[in-house]
Amino acid sequence: MIRVLVVDDHPVLRAGLEAVLRSEPGFVCVGTASDGHELVVMLRRTRPDVVLLDWHLGDDDGVALCRMLRAEAAPPEVVLYTANAQNDLLSAAEAAGAHAVVEKGADIDHLFDALRLAVRGRREAA
Repeated sequence: MIRVLVVDDHPVLRAGLEAVLRSEPGFVCVGTASDGHELVVMLRRTRPDVVLLDWHLGDDDGVALCRMLRAEAAPPEVVLYTANAQNDLLSAAEAAGAHAVVEKGADIDHLFDALRLAVRGRREAA
């Protein structure tokens, strides 16, 4: 079972992602967060395999949060989720340690594949 923490500042999008994760075999949404502060609280509480992290969280920067997550003692994998995957974001996400960047307009199977691949790489390295 792949444990996913969803981080997005839009409540409807968080609820939608939680619902589709619940409907897909092999995934469990262990929680949601709307900003960097809630992310830290939920990270400690849930210990997810992968964090699905919005790039733009109001005042918080998803790339900076990704860098913080990857510096954890037992870091989760990170898949950044964005409405606009520009080249500069892709480079910044890679430098911060994100496994992938998925556009919000992508097919849901693309998102599931990115989450699976992120965790597969983690498990193979262990």
